[in-house]
Amino acid sequence: MENNVFDWGQTRQLTPVQFLLAIFIPSSVGLVGFRFVLPKLVDGGMPVLIAWPTVASVMLLGFVVAAVILLKKEADQLGISIWTRMCMRRLTGREWMLYLGMGVVGLVLVMAAQKLAVPFMALFHLTVPDYMPFFLNPTIDPMTADPEVLSPGLPLKDAFYLLPLMAVTLLLNILTEELYFRAWILPKLSRYGNLGWIANGVFFALYHTFQLWLLPLLLVASLVFAYIFYRSKSIWPSFAIHFVFNFLVVLLSVLMLITM
Repeated sequence: MENNVFDWGQTRQLTPVQFLLAIFIPSSVGLVGFRFVLPKLVDGGMPVLIAWPTVASVMLLGFVVAAVILLKKEADQLGISIWTRMCMRRLTGREWMLYLGMGVVGLVLVMAAQKLAVPFMALFHLTVPDYMPFFLNPTIDPMTADPEVLSPGLPLKDAFYLLPLMAVTLLLNILTEELYFRAWILPKLSRYGNLGWIANGVFFALYHTFQLWLLPLLLVASLVFAYIFYRSKSIWPSFAIHFVFNFLVVLLSVLMLITM
């Protein structure tokens, strides 16, 4: 009979070297995609708001598939369902209130950390490449910036086709981060106790080598999500918070610009 209880201590634990490799490999893929493939597409005439989600979606889909394969393989080894290995533990109403409350506090801290992005960039002489979308550039205020700065070569007015493209990219981003970096990796660091979720948060932030100018807010967000996942032993709170935050920050800002 299949066991539907996932004991984190029963999964094969990662050594420090294995953990670093688990972060380094997808980080290297992201670096190649965003720092080599993306600029070539933009230089070739593809608008940034089409090129970026296209490149991101291709890479993220690969990460999601890899995560599902890894999780399924380990689920079979442990004799549990893949859903159980994905840490899809159901939460009580009280637990939802607790972890969503933590998420709200975390998002406030993330927004506070966002104000450190520009000084951080100045301190380390970091700049945002012009082939990156405006919502990843903390120096741009989308409400006051020139439309040509926000979307070079692509008029935003009534460009509703951008919404499903962005939505798919955002969903794949959430699935990658929750399934691979948290559901697969974090239980495999449980032998390290609190150091495990801290390392997961710090190195997940550093995984974003392709956008280091956002490190202050990425570090806060990564630690918040890792802690909530570690405490809850469930994917659902961090998934829900991640979903709301990503769609509010990116999709709604694009929608507002399209309809202005």
